[in-house]
Parts: sequence; structure tokens; C-alpha cells
Amino acid sequence: MLVSYKSGAKKNVILMSSMHSDSAIMVNKHNKEMPEVVSYYNSTNGGVDTMDLMAHTVSSKRQTKRWSMVMFNNILDIGSIATSVVYSTKYPTEQFSKTDKRQEFQLSISKDLIMPGIERRRKTPRLPKQLTCAMDLLLGHDPLAAGLPESAQPFSASAIPRASKRPTCARCPGRLDRKTSVFCSKCKVPVCKEHSVVVCSVCGI
Repeated sequence: MLVSYKSGAKKNVILMSSMHSDSAIMVNKHNKEMPEVVSYYNSTNGGVDTMDLMAHTVSSKRQTKRWSMVMFNNILDIGSIATSVVYSTKYPTEQFSKTDKRQEFQLSISKDLIMPGIERRRKTPRLPKQLTCAMDLLLGHDPLAAGLPESAQPFSASAIPRASKRPTCARCPGRLDRKTSVFCSKCKVPVCKEHSVVVCSVCGI
């Protein structure tokens, strides 16, 4: 229900309520007529002000010019406050009156909400290595313990067929005849120091 109430000569109040369904008129203690929606809001607006103060103290809002993001962040703030109230009601021993405790609770539920998405995203192939390392740290995984692709695993010299003499670099012109004992871990061709770089197993992902 949407109500427009003109409380003064230049003051117009617009309220929306999902609780009320009719246009009942109430008379307040000052013998002034007003819609029931407005009268009910005036009797409970102390809780609204308290909630606004709590949302302002610990907020997820960021500076943005997009009204949709402002609304979304406001919904997150109100939802986190409502969640903490429901949780403290179910578990009376846990109280979130202090700002730091409520902030810890909000961080906890935020991690619970984002972890499934990070786990799904981590399975996407060909992600930047900086992103995958950050995901592994958030998920509590060791980047080195994660299954590295074959191309990123340390190349073993035992996998190279032994030759009677060292081969020449496959990337250098033949006239240079540069001998080398280093092989590319991906294409398995001999390369000299000029045509090779050292990459660790994590950065090679």
C-alpha cells in the first residue's frame, strides 16, 4: 500500500507499507487526523532510526553513482542486521551489541556467501595466475599442493633421452652452433640461455 500524506504546507510524506491494506484514518493524541500507516510509522520510527544508525556504523556501501548498487548495498546492510537479530534470538548466549562483534559476524556470513562462488570459479581453466593464487589463499589451499598442469610441473632431466653429445639450441641460427643441456618443459626442444627464462611451478600455471 502506498500513502501520500501532506503534514504541512510544504511537507509531503510518502510511505509504502506491506502490513496495511486499507485507507483507515486515525486521530492522534493532538486530535489530528492522519492515515493509520503514518500513525503506525510514527510509533515505531525509533527502531527505524536505530537500524539506520547500525547500518551506517558497519556498512557495505561504496561510493557509486549507480542507484541500483546503492539499493543493493542497502539491502545487504539491512539483511545482515536482520540476520544478526535472528541469530542472537536463537542463540541467546551470542550478543552483537558491540560494533566489533557485529562486524565479525557480518564478515563470517560474507565469507559463507562467497566461498561457493569462489570454488566454482576456481575450476575455470586458463585463469590468470594471480587470480588463482588469491583464490587458493582464500580457500585455504596451498598453491603448490594444488594439482598443477603438466606444462607447469618441474621438468625432470631424466625424461630427456640421453645423447652421445649435447644438442644445439633449436631457436638459434644453425651457424651459431650453440650447445645446450637445457630443454623446454613444454615442447621438449633444446634451448640455450638466451632463448629461455626461469619460471617457478606456481607462476607457470
